[in-house]
Amino acid sequence: MKPGHLASRLGLLMIVAAMGCTGDSAEPGLNAITTEAFDAHLRFLSSDFLEGRGTGTRGSEQATAYISNQYELAGLVPAVGDSSYLQPVPMIARTADGRMAFRAPGGASFEPEFGEDFVAWSSDTAAVSVVDAELVFVGYGITAPEWDWDDYEDVDVSGRVLLILANDPGSGSSNRFMGDTLTYYGLSEYKFAEAERRGAAGAFLIHTAESTPVTWEVIRTSLMREKASLDVAPDSGVLALQGWMAQEAAEQVVAMARLDFQTLLETARSDNFRPVFTGARTTAEVRSETRSIVDHNVAGILRGSDPELAQEFVVITAHHDHLGIGEAVNDDSIYNGAYDNASGTALLICLADAFGRLPQRPARSILFLAVTGEESGLLGSRFYTKNPLVPLTHTVLNINIDGGNLWGATEDLAVLGAELTDIRRILVQAARAENLRLEGDPAPEQGFLYRSDQLSFLQVGVPAIVVGHGFDFIGRMPGWGDRMFSEYIDVSYHRPSDEYRSDLDLRGAVQQGRIALRVGVGVANRRERPATPHARWSGGEVPNDQ
Repeated sequence: MKPGHLASRLGLLMIVAAMGCTGDSAEPGLNAITTEAFDAHLRFLSSDFLEGRGTGTRGSEQATAYISNQYELAGLVPAVGDSSYLQPVPMIARTADGRMAFRAPGGASFEPEFGEDFVAWSSDTAAVSVVDAELVFVGYGITAPEWDWDDYEDVDVSGRVLLILANDPGSGSSNRFMGDTLTYYGLSEYKFAEAERRGAAGAFLIHTAESTPVTWEVIRTSLMREKASLDVAPDSGVLALQGWMAQEAAEQVVAMARLDFQTLLETARSDNFRPVFTGARTTAEVRSETRSIVDHNVAGILRGSDPELAQEFVVITAHHDHLGIGEAVNDDSIYNGAYDNASGTALLICLADAFGRLPQRPARSILFLAVTGEESGLLGSRFYTKNPLVPLTHTVLNINIDGGNLWGATEDLAVLGAELTDIRRILVQAARAENLRLEGDPAPEQGFLYRSDQLSFLQVGVPAIVVGHGFDFIGRMPGWGDRMFSEYIDVSYHRPSDEYRSDLDLRGAVQQGRIALRVGVGVANRRERPATPHARWSGGEVPNDQ
């Protein structure tokens, strides 16, 4: 070993010995994560001044400028060139309107109402997209060889409009997929992409209360607004028509074709399910107004202290966007997104400051990445993984924060994705240092692991975890945390009421930040890189914890 390498190794060993997981020498950083600092960032990022931080809006520009300024104050090095924290993310924004009708061979017809019975858009760039095609029910629309499951079964559905169930066949069943734990196959992203690969002309997902974790009202209001996509050539064909349909409308469509909706649901769970050609035709016209926009990821680097390991990175992410201005609810049209995700961005800023205050910088470098366009389909993180600012081969872990605890201190803390890699020991040590009980996914049936920016990293082979928050609140009755979160989902998720209040209890967010700091330092100082996700991470087989 060369003398320089020996010296750097001895330095690293001294760091690890001194800090353990983080240890006492991390106190200056831990002490920087306070309710006061978090409150200041949260209050600004979720204020009406930022108009809900909609992608491609003035509010988003204000948010990215604020984050950049905070990075500079924390002493982070700009990650984009020599002088900029802003990574441009080119997008196409579409506002859609349309009409649709279904006609059965016997003459029966049904015309659902746009915005009430269905929402639709087109991934085509045409101003008007027209579809006239047969309607085919394809069950869950899943092809998963590892589960010996194929809803398409080599049936040609090209040029057809597909009717697809949300979720996956495991819901409510212990012997399908992962049971009630939602897999990636249950998400709309996968289903639309598979329909595109199959050459379909269109695809509609059916919303039901049992299969979808949010209400039809949330689906409707979230998707009726301007929708952005990355301004890149598609990997496969495009869907001229795609969207969601309310259960009541879907029931009328299949009844018109003389089919029974409940029977279709039952047959979709069968091992020998085959696509059902309904004989009904779908005629639709989607009109799109498009505009080119550029929003930004905000990226800053804290350089590592080890000459060799500093070339590797822990990437800490949070999405800074929300839904902007939309349909008024109780005379309020600004969708501030305080929990989702001004809170996560506020913690990201606190962490940038905290890492900068450590007496000894971690061995590896830390990239702080506030991403745009998460609400439109993880656009900022997807763009980043296709255009990384540091090599993905040198990226050892992604720590994502999507939702900071706004309800108080807890006795537990949830980390999603830990089972996919081998850092459990670091997580346990971090939780123990904060007197917290480490828990896994509190709601596996909702598939949160696949619904935020960590997914973009998992899909390119980078280990990723979500530092969530606990639900066992100190001084509260058992179940109180679950009820509060359920109330948030039912009342405030993707609604104007997700906003800052002066009575928020921010101690739980501080717990999250301290855990993220400890885990980030622990991974950055560990000689071994975290194990990469198993090839079947979207299914049930994962590596053993070490």
